[in-house]
Amino acid sequence: MCLRLIPIGITLIFCGVVSAIGNSYFIIQSNHLNEKLGRLPIPITFFLVIYDMGKTHFGNIHYKFANKLGGSGSRHCAPTIGIAVSMIFSVICCIVAAKVEARRLGVVISHSLMDKPDDKIPMSIFWLLPQFVLLGAADGILETSLTYFLVDQVGPSMQGHIAHFGIGVTGMGQMGSVLAVYVAGKVSEKGGKTGWFQHTLNKSRLDKYYWTLAWLSAVNLGVYVVMVLLYSYQKSRIVEDQGALEEEDDNGTQGHFQDDAQCFCCC
Repeated sequence: MCLRLIPIGITLIFCGVVSAIGNSYFIIQSNHLNEKLGRLPIPITFFLVIYDMGKTHFGNIHYKFANKLGGSGSRHCAPTIGIAVSMIFSVICCIVAAKVEARRLGVVISHSLMDKPDDKIPMSIFWLLPQFVLLGAADGILETSLTYFLVDQVGPSMQGHIAHFGIGVTGMGQMGSVLAVYVAGKVSEKGGKTGWFQHTLNKSRLDKYYWTLAWLSAVNLGVYVVMVLLYSYQKSRIVEDQGALEEEDDNGTQGHFQDDAQCFCCC
């Protein structure tokens, strides 16, 4: 069962790479923007709350969508579609973040702030709001979809490890983001060019890094679709349980779930 999950699991690692920018570069960007709404200062924790709200609400929306497919006989489609949707949100998030960063750099150049890294940039912090919402949506849908997928496809003996598998996959992506930044920085320096990552944010080119994450996420989505089409699903366990309950209601007898271990041997 674990071996069969590896191809799909590898594609999910890159989702963690994208998720990592929310706790790193998004925060750094916010520290250099105008954080006031009129005279009221807006702390960065406000945007972290917005991220959590987006994660929760979009996760709940997908949860309801998955439940509506419960009786259709194709329940395994809901989590796989959900994971694909989360990847699409990741692509959109990176594109929006790239455009916002390009605008921020334009303001930096127009106000001659390239060599003034500690000065506040005359640009509202609320420009970052869409990318926080989109990232929350991507993470929320991915978390819910991955849990549904594993509950539906693994045996009873692995049920207690589902949460650890999800955290492990995204955690590998979080750690992999460090490697992604290192590789992107080295590649950008080839030919004597100025690297994307400098000592100050105003001299860096985060917008190019975000664009790179966007097209890599799109490629990763394509690979994921291929892996999903090649994956051999077992019959939905939850649909089987529902069928047993319906049989119990019709015949007045208790339905029993039979765990067919042979279904995991088929590729």
